[in-house]
Amino acid sequence: MTRTPDADVVWFAPLWPSLISVVVAAVLLLSGCVAIRPPKMKMARGPAPGEAAVEDFLSQWPRPSSRLFTGTLVMAHQHVEVLGLWRFRTPWSFRLSVAGIHGHPLFEVRANWAGVHLLRLRPGFSKKLALAIGHDFSLAARLPSERKTIRVGRHQTRIVMRDAWGHIIIWQFAGSAGRLRQMLVRRSVGDILTVRYGGYGLRDWPDAMAFYRPALAYALAIRFSLMGH
Repeated sequence: MTRTPDADVVWFAPLWPSLISVVVAAVLLLSGCVAIRPPKMKMARGPAPGEAAVEDFLSQWPRPSSRLFTGTLVMAHQHVEVLGLWRFRTPWSFRLSVAGIHGHPLFEVRANWAGVHLLRLRPGFSKKLALAIGHDFSLAARLPSERKTIRVGRHQTRIVMRDAWGHIIIWQFAGSAGRLRQMLVRRSVGDILTVRYGGYGLRDWPDAMAFYRPALAYALAIRFSLMGH
C-alpha cells in the first residue's frame, strides 16, 4: 500500500494463467481458521457444470448497476448491522458506501485505475479494514481473464489462476447454469479471502454475497436490491 497526499491507495494487479494442482484448493480451505465463522451460504448441489455452461455464465456477468444492500458485519466478535450502496461499473471502477443500520456513515471508498481510495471514515472505524473491504469487493466482482484452466470435477467446476503478486485465485462454479458460487484468494500465507455467492435473480448478479477474511478478523454477509443504473 502506498500513500498519496490526499488518499490511501491499494494497488490492483492484473491476472495471468497458472497451472496449479487441486491440492492448492485444499490448502486454501484449511489455512486461515480463526474464531469468527464464515457467513453461511446455500451451495448448489448436483453434478458439476460443463465448460460450455461456465463460459456462457462468464460472458454475461458482471453488469454495471447500482445496488442497495443490507447485512451484518462481524469485526473481532462485534456484530454490526449495516446498509450500503454499491455503485458498480467495473471491478476497477465503483463507489462503495457503508453505514450503520440507523444511517450513520461508517466509511466510503472509491475504486479507479489507481486503486481503492478512502473518501470518508467514521472516527474509531479502522482505516485498514475500510480499504480492505473495498478491495475485497473489487476482487469479488472480478472474473478470470483466461479460461484455459477450467477444470471440471465431480460436483463443481473451477478455474485457478495467479496474479502479478503471486496471489492464488480460485473460482468455483456449480449448478446446471454454471454460476459462480465461491471465490478463494490466497493473498499470503495465513491471509485467505473467501467470497460466497447466493441466488442469481438480479440481472445475472447474485442476490447475496458473503465475505470471510480471518487475517483481518472480519466477516460480512449482505443481501442486495437493485436500483436504476
